[in-house]
Amino acid sequence: MLPRCYRLTAVLFLLPALLLACRLSGRMPAGEARIPVSQEAADRLEQKLRESVHRDEGTFDLEITDTELTSYVVLEMSQQIGGPEEMPLEDLQVRFADGQMICTGKLTALCPFRLNLGVVASARVEDGRFAVTLNKAQVGAVPLPRWMRRSLSRIISESIVEAPERMERAAEITDVQIGEGVMRISGRITERSR
Repeated sequence: MLPRCYRLTAVLFLLPALLLACRLSGRMPAGEARIPVSQEAADRLEQKLRESVHRDEGTFDLEITDTELTSYVVLEMSQQIGGPEEMPLEDLQVRFADGQMICTGKLTALCPFRLNLGVVASARVEDGRFAVTLNKAQVGAVPLPRWMRRSLSRIISESIVEAPERMERAAEITDVQIGEGVMRISGRITERSR
């Protein structure tokens, strides 16, 4: 837990920002057509991941669509939290465009208003692992400061790195490409030493 002086500083910084965001959240521009969420798309992604990890040969090429990733994230988050009514985000969408991941949604957990949330991130390979950088992030009309985006980028990248620790086989990522509606990840499977 943070020391009391840091918690007080965080509250004094975040409270005005959140109040401003609540007041200005209606001014966000409208998004693109909604990506449908389906169990079928989430299952398709899970199957692709399973097949990539259990290949006989050492290399893999994984293609993930924005529909598959949006469905997987929304349904997995809903299950982890305890159902759709407990979700802190509504209308979560993950799009692949212009070499970036664009995440949008409505944050419902911070104040009595729904706040538009927008994140633009890029993906890269770093030491054989998938890493994410948040290029832009905004809650309502308030952009997140650079130091906060860096911290969140580090947390997200570390979470992705820790996920394979639960698998029997490890993967070394060699390339990540983001195109229109699709992300391609290439790599090789390495046996985990026991």
